[in-house]
Amino acid sequence: MKMMRFVLGALALVPALALAANVVTYTATSKVSQKDADKKALEGAAMQISTNVKASVETIKTEDAEGNVQSTFESKKSVTSNVLLKGAKIKAGPKKNGLFQSTVSVDLDQLASKILVDMEKMRSDVKKNDSIIRRDMRNGHYYRVSGELVDLKKTVDRYDEHLENLSCLQKVSNDLLLETTLAELGKFLRSALASVKMDAVVTDESLIVTVSDYVGPVENFPIVLSQDNKDLATRKTDKNGKAVFPMADVKKNKPSGSVTAIADINFEFAQQSGLVKKEVAYQSEKTGCVYKLVCDGNVVECGALQGFLADAGLGISNTEGLPEINATLNFSDKPNTARTLITSRATIVLKYGNTELVEQPQGVGKDEESAHIKAITKLSANKILDAFAGNSCVK
Repeated sequence: MKMMRFVLGALALVPALALAANVVTYTATSKVSQKDADKKALEGAAMQISTNVKASVETIKTEDAEGNVQSTFESKKSVTSNVLLKGAKIKAGPKKNGLFQSTVSVDLDQLASKILVDMEKMRSDVKKNDSIIRRDMRNGHYYRVSGELVDLKKTVDRYDEHLENLSCLQKVSNDLLLETTLAELGKFLRSALASVKMDAVVTDESLIVTVSDYVGPVENFPIVLSQDNKDLATRKTDKNGKAVFPMADVKKNKPSGSVTAIADINFEFAQQSGLVKKEVAYQSEKTGCVYKLVCDGNVVECGALQGFLADAGLGISNTEGLPEINATLNFSDKPNTARTLITSRATIVLKYGNTELVEQPQGVGKDEESAHIKAITKLSANKILDAFAGNSCVK
């Protein structure tokens, strides 16, 4: 009976020994800190796992105040395998003789098994996403496809990284190489985008961008209006391929000027396919009311204000006898720390009869004058038209 127990006990040890047979262990010490000991232990374990480790020894010479020259050696190790971060177990040992101690152990079989599971999941995702992308391409959903291709590329890149990590642990067979149609799908999208055309029409109420391709109108195509490298508004096309932007959105920064209609999809695909941008000019419709501006600022400031009001669509003339809009301009200027830029906060009061509008725009310039002009251009054209473009004025 005792012999039987011994045999069973010996057999019970066999699996444990087999599991432990592929475990890498490395112990390191450091005079600096426990963290430094952990780092050295990780580097030591990595040197046993991966052959792609570069080690070099540098001789560093230092000279003290008395002129004594000393040479010290610094060991530098560049560990290219990142598998340790996922599978390493770090155990701090007792501190002895001022040395911090750390032991790192890595079960290579367990780590490889986890990597293989993740890779299988990614292979399944790649196959599933391929079908989804092809379906969206057939339906002309360019925005979805561009995002899905970016996600697919990220999955493929992660798979390649996992494969490289696995190669540090075991021999990699050819059947683990990932087959993907990423290049084919990307080429298909770029070819389809090359046929996309944009047209634009400006009406009194809105700016309408129409998008079509070799099939016809494109639905759910995202368009962004840009002005001075800033986005004004974003819309998606309807079933007729039209994206409608209210003129209030178009003019919110400038009463007259131009905007650029841009396809709001991944920049890489848009650029490679030569997807065109559409620049659209617009201007405010002149009102039936004509005013004479009476301004208490200097010539440059008043000239900038008169130009802004005219661009906004307000009738301005120097003809005598016209109803007068009185403008009062005050500016509070503050230089930046380096005194290279001036920030100006304006208080601008426009008054005609019982109507008064007070605005406090802010501008930045290299000097006070340019900062004042910039602040004037930040006035709200819509508010000015609402206040003074009525029918009560003299025509």
